Amino acid sequence: MKVKASVVGLVLAMASAGWAQGPQDGEQRRVRFLKEQLGLTDEQVEQASAILKEEREAQERLDKERQDKIRAILTDEQKAKYEELLTRTRRGDGPRRGRDGGRGPGGRGGMLDRILEQMAENLRRELELSDEVFDKVKEWIDDLRRKTQERMEAFREGGGNWQEEMRKFQDDMREMTEKIKEHLTPEQKEKFEELQRRFGNGRGFGGPLGGRRRRSVEERVGEAIAALKLDPPEVDIVKPLVRKVVEAQDALAEHDRDSERKVGELRASSLSEEEISARLKEMRLARLEKDRTLKAVQRELNENVTVRQELELIRMDILR
Repeated sequence: MKVKASVVGLVLAMASAGWAQGPQDGEQRRVRFLKEQLGLTDEQVEQASAILKEEREAQERLDKERQDKIRAILTDEQKAKYEELLTRTRRGDGPRRGRDGGRGPGGRGGMLDRILEQMAENLRRELELSDEVFDKVKEWIDDLRRKTQERMEAFREGGGNWQEEMRKFQDDMREMTEKIKEHLTPEQKEKFEELQRRFGNGRGFGGPLGGRRRRSVEERVGEAIAALKLDPPEVDIVKPLVRKVVEAQDALAEHDRDSERKVGELRASSLSEEEISARLKEMRLARLEKDRTLKAVQRELNENVTVRQELELIRMDILR
């Protein structure tokens, strides 16, 4: 499992950079992390802070609009429960983003929680686990989550060897993989090993931590259109917009992967600070433009679907 390409690396990088206690606190920690890792100048720190603040404020506006739309379709009793849900999420002890219609800060290790929860559900679905085995899997995953969070908290407070932390995490993943195999039937074990080959090239249930294979644009668009249950005239309007969003998401993801590679090259280069600064600025501007494109097509799609269709698209990570 290559650190650069793995979702594990992304999760742990974000975890060490800032276990979100609140949006502004998370921004400050992310900026400090970038400064330490990339050697940002004071001017670059200010620019990075401004970019993160701009993105947060834009997301907060989108969240408020979405929450207002959801409130409009709820009964009074449901509204009361919804407000309680939002309050819990803001405290960090409620559901994560995408589960309640609001973004929320995500809680400590929120991204790690979401990925590991998805891993458990994927295993249950793909292997058709019994309740007894699934309870054991959940227990092992919770133990992995606890150990990882403790190590990342210690890493954030006192520093340490990043590669060593990654190695420990991968060892824990392999140990959990073996425990899971011990409780599978021969048929389930065969399916499980196939999942390993598909997602992690046989190196433990890694890949995107048990996530689904990255589907093509056509597959994701088709799945979305099927879930929306559109009439033929609506399909002609909505399908091209869904395609635009999915393609914009892929373009942004590809840019982030390419930027990660370029940052590694810059760290190993002998370029001057001025040259590095110019390239970082170019990368940030390119990402900002792709992010703006994505948000624009998401807004366009949002304007052409009903609120309930919007909920389906949020569930599928096409809208936010």
